[in-house]
Amino acid sequence: MAEQLTQRYLLGLAEARVETAPPLVALHRLTEIVFDLKLSHRFAVQLSAAITPAVLDGLDLLFARLRATGAITAADPAWGRQVYLALLHEVHDLPAGSPTLASPGAGDEVEAKVNLLVRTVVGALGGSDPHS
Repeated sequence: MAEQLTQRYLLGLAEARVETAPPLVALHRLTEIVFDLKLSHRFAVQLSAAITPAVLDGLDLLFARLRATGAITAADPAWGRQVYLALLHEVHDLPAGSPTLASPGAGDEVEAKVNLLVRTVVGALGGSDPHS
């Protein structure tokens, strides 16, 4: 099952176009894909075996591109990835009614979680709110 999940993560990286899309757009799209994946594979939330070197490389590329475009100031892509993955777990675990999820324009719980994660990660890594 870990191999299937790894392939889904790799497809998600490709679908988010982390190599070519504007980095903030890719981060937002990747986050949507990952939350959808976690909703359909709830047991996989803790399954770190699917985070292979290829998945890590894709995430590191995304965070390097975010830095290169000035979206974040954190210099180490690996740190960006670690912050993202840690916050991904925490945001995923927020209950639907959490006031933390209050987000202007968010249509549903998943969208609110995506917005919260992207906004928080970008801010934590020295960027400004991408939704302002």
